[in-house]
Amino acid sequence: MKRPLAERDITTAKHPPRVISFSSGKGGVGKTNIVVNLAIAMADLGQRVMVLDADLGLANIDVILGLTPKYTIDNVFSGYVTLKDVLIEGPSGILILPAGSGVTELLNLGEGEKLFLLDEIEGLGNDIDIMLIDNAAGISENVMYFNLAAQQRVVVATPEPTSITDAYALIKVMVNKYKVNTFSLLINMARDESDALKVFRQLTLVTDRFL
Repeated sequence: MKRPLAERDITTAKHPPRVISFSSGKGGVGKTNIVVNLAIAMADLGQRVMVLDADLGLANIDVILGLTPKYTIDNVFSGYVTLKDVLIEGPSGILILPAGSGVTELLNLGEGEKLFLLDEIEGLGNDIDIMLIDNAAGISENVMYFNLAAQQRVVVATPEPTSITDAYALIKVMVNKYKVNTFSLLINMARDESDALKVFRQLTLVTDRFL
């Protein structure tokens, strides 16, 4: 039986969580729905899961789950609350760090803000097994930062040509600029397995050839 959020001790050191980031070259590929459903599935299997809504300027995980957070990450940067105060509980006991919506100041964090946020998140990680990061679409500095901070990077794409092209662009930036060359590829909205494998082969062929 899961303990209520208020009764959880998130300061007791246990072990560092596994951090998995989810990114996409373009929006509309279902990335946020994938993250939310995966988090719930993992929690139902007994994992302690936290979801970071890293689309800091256009967050919507709370909207998808029908939650109304009292605070967001924006309030943390203003010094009004701590990250612990921002945490809310979702379905199956998953913990969510909601971000703000329509907050342009968060679209490109400065180096000091990135380090501050990382320190705050590390302070929360002692009572969770897995942290899933739902990145914004595209190749912004925030997206690159959260991908570098993760142990595993999942690129979400669909069979749509623009989605494939933009997924390649995202991988290209990570490889050429940040020297990251290991990704998992998740094909969403495919008609069947062969449709998904076709997209995988397309991306594999072009990355093997040019990267």
